[in-house]
Amino acid sequence: MSFKVINNFLSNKNYKVINNAMNEEYFPWYYNNYKVDGDNELFHYQMTHVFYRDGKINSSYFYILEPLFKKIKLKTLIRVKANLNPISETLVEFSKHKDTPKNTKNKSMIYYINSNNGYTKIKNKKIKSTANKALFFPSDTTHNGTNSTDCNNRMVINIIYVV
Repeated sequence: MSFKVINNFLSNKNYKVINNAMNEEYFPWYYNNYKVDGDNELFHYQMTHVFYRDGKINSSYFYILEPLFKKIKLKTLIRVKANLNPISETLVEFSKHKDTPKNTKNKSMIYYINSNNGYTKIKNKKIKSTANKALFFPSDTTHNGTNSTDCNNRMVINIIYVV
């Protein structure tokens, strides 16, 4: 499997719960001065929110993601992280990377929170950022994302898991 896209992944009700929570004034976003380890390009930064890592829930907002986990039918979570990439005047294509480069059993899912002109790129295929869309691919797949130029930010949730 190279990748799979599912539009309207969650019910509108479940999507709105996640979207509304992540757009709250007091949702805790944390600054990362890089997008990918070792990348120190000027505009390659983001805000993140780690829901789960190292076998532990890391966020009081973890519960809002239950509908995603149920729909994926995952066996084990590896990491769950939201990325917020701020707007810029020109579209920035970030560095290529693999979510888990040495593990061929892990799966990745990118869940798009908002619609914008940003995208995820796998090989030469651009997957447009559309709200409530899910993108699935093996975690050792080289890919990269962008920010956006037509809204304040591009928000996604990246889930690494085992089925």
